[in-house]
Amino acid sequence: MPSRSKPLSAPYSAYHRVETDDFDEELTRVGRGTPCGEYLRRFWQPVALSSELGDLPRAIRIMGEDLVVFRDGGGRVGVLERRCCHRGTSLEYGKVMERGIACCYHGWHYDVDGTILDTPGEPPESRIKDRTFQGAYPAREQDGLVFAYLGPPEAMPELPRYDAFERPDAEFRIVKRLSPCNWLQVRENEMDPIHLSFLHTRLFGVQFTPVYGELPAMEWQETPIGMIYLTTRRWKERLYLRTNDMILPNVVRVAGIEDGEGECLFDRRGSSLNWVVPIDDTASMSIGYSDIDKSLTLDGHNGYIDRMARDDAYAVGAGDVGQTGEPSYEERQRAPGDWDAWVSQGPITLHGRERLGTTDGGVILYRKLLRREIRKTAKGGAPMNTQLPADSPVATYCHNTVIVVPQAATPEADRALCFAFGREVTRRILAGDYPKDTLGAAPRAALEAFDFPPAT
Repeated sequence: MPSRSKPLSAPYSAYHRVETDDFDEELTRVGRGTPCGEYLRRFWQPVALSSELGDLPRAIRIMGEDLVVFRDGGGRVGVLERRCCHRGTSLEYGKVMERGIACCYHGWHYDVDGTILDTPGEPPESRIKDRTFQGAYPAREQDGLVFAYLGPPEAMPELPRYDAFERPDAEFRIVKRLSPCNWLQVRENEMDPIHLSFLHTRLFGVQFTPVYGELPAMEWQETPIGMIYLTTRRWKERLYLRTNDMILPNVVRVAGIEDGEGECLFDRRGSSLNWVVPIDDTASMSIGYSDIDKSLTLDGHNGYIDRMARDDAYAVGAGDVGQTGEPSYEERQRAPGDWDAWVSQGPITLHGRERLGTTDGGVILYRKLLRREIRKTAKGGAPMNTQLPADSPVATYCHNTVIVVPQAATPEADRALCFAFGREVTRRILAGDYPKDTLGAAPRAALEAFDFPPAT
């Protein structure tokens, strides 16, 4: 845990600050042998897009390890240590073969599992290839992403598949974005829902829909796969509950965007499913899927914005706004996004200088869960989510519900109603006690089954 600096207690007192550059090494260091690095290595991590693998190998860096990824002529994907075990030449300049890859320097030929198939410059009686291997990691392809497992072979889990892909009415774009900062400060953003009200609505104009300018009643709960936030907003005669999933250690399922004007119940549509994968301690990669919902046009009730629309006829969701540093510096100063918020914290946030408040409950809980699982792993235990099945979709819990609920008599009572509403809907989501075929519809029978506190 980082040591904390004392807060300043007078105006114009920066000179008197007791400097601390401490950051939370337990949660931010990701190299091999570090507590967090060993924890993250127990999971399959996406390392590249399938579409990136053509006739040339690609150099990648994952959790401080320099690797090369390629697809050989037989269609198999390999993830090998980048330096050839012969003389250290980078395999990014290697030749992709029908089977495996050959180093450009002396032709040493490696299979996708690191087996040396040939050392053509050596005499026939050489036994080097029989007793030496190139470093390699298991690789799998799933839904357009290349996953690698960098952990101990004996602890390799199944590669899970999430229920985000079980919807017939959505298509997904695959996206990859880079951030020059530590993975943790990027991932924590999704458990910090209060920033929607300020960064995305009140301070620089409405980037999604006006409803997010309303300050929500917020809570955070653990789930069987990690945690979720509960944010309930009063919007005219309706209550709007939105939750995001944090799937340990570094996966998020982001709920879709609503404008608070229509009605929906247990709406499981989401705008993205993505991982934040450390490149090293001071760089990270966001990689995953952005949802394009073809049942909704630009005028649909989800309020998708058109300023981020791409080549297709449909606007994209919340996962695309402000996620890169592509606009000019001045443009980003006038309308900053998430990318600017987490990158401007520096290569690694100085946790010793933080002053966390009640609205940071999600950040606090996320760090607590990570610390628990990191320490469990260090003691030889199996961390949460390493036993997920591969033969059935893993249930996620992000959702939206917007229904008419009359206002209570006082602001205090209405806020209590918001909390009760959020807890009851979420209880049913976690228990699976809701109609599975609504896809956002709000049937009266389902609404009448609720027993909310009276609006008095």
